[in-house]
Amino acid sequence: MTLLSALVLSFGLQAQDPSAYEQIMKETLSLYDSVKTMDDYKEIVNRFERIAAAETDQWLPNYYAGLTYIYMSFVRGLEDDQRDDYIEKALEAIDAAEAIKGETSEIVVLRGYAYMAKVSVSPALRGMTLSAKVAGYFEKALAMDPQNPRANLMAGRWKYGSAQFFGSSTDDACALMNQALALFEAQGETNSIEPAWGQNQAQSMSQRCQGNK
Repeated sequence: MTLLSALVLSFGLQAQDPSAYEQIMKETLSLYDSVKTMDDYKEIVNRFERIAAAETDQWLPNYYAGLTYIYMSFVRGLEDDQRDDYIEKALEAIDAAEAIKGETSEIVVLRGYAYMAKVSVSPALRGMTLSAKVAGYFEKALAMDPQNPRANLMAGRWKYGSAQFFGSSTDDACALMNQALALFEAQGETNSIEPAWGQNQAQSMSQRCQGNK
């Protein structure tokens, strides 16, 4: 039995131990650094789902399960229905996180990310019906917390893609991406289990903006 399995079982057998919960979360989060295959993602999401089932008053396991399902929907080689299935599972996990935590900027960003993934499955068919919803989630998350780097990043990514599609200026999108990168760099390295993803995306998008000048 792995350390994680033992910890998950212990949650159901004794009073909650905050230090054990944080330890198991950090262990699982560290697995993102070594993802190479879909099976790696499946291991991560299974772990978060087990933690969520044991720690029913904690929102972060559901949040990260949702994030992982979104990542899984972008793995190359999947059929459209497989991608959609992962996105629906992501939305279910996000709903569960929101039921515990309430509607926060982080959760709204993640919901927008899930719908952005849904659009990407079939842009021509879904763009007209879902684009406003995606933009609305990112704008709402940004309004709720202008200093949230993920809100800036995802709002910028969506604006960038839209600008490219319509052949318009990417200046506003790039300003958001650069702001996101500045916010990520200002917060520095963190050992917290709170959401911290997105810096690599911000760096990549900021470089793309620089290349367009």
